[in-house]
Amino acid sequence: MSEERFNHLETQISALQQDTTALRHDTTTLQQDMTAMKQDLTAMKQNMDSLREDMSSVRQRFDSFEGTILTAMREGFNSLRNYSDDLNYEVADNARATRLLKRRVARLERKEGD
Repeated sequence: MSEERFNHLETQISALQQDTTALRHDTTTLQQDMTAMKQDLTAMKQNMDSLREDMSSVRQRFDSFEGTILTAMREGFNSLRNYSDDLNYEVADNARATRLLKRRVARLERKEGD
């Protein structure tokens, strides 16, 4: 083997060693990037779980708020319905009393006329 060919092979081996070192560095960088991506994915999953819990809490609060409003509305309407029923009873009672008074007045007028 000639000196020139030997130098050429040494150069190629040296280049191959540099490429191997660069490939190891790239592999290490890729592994670090993958680790970082896994950490980011884990953090994203945790954030999604937190978001689900927050949404569940908001849903429960909304349901509770809605129930409170419906209860207040029912109580308000029940109060108005009871008041209306009382007024209707009084109107009916007054109408009955008025009829009785009209009958008495009619009787008294007949007696007076006789």
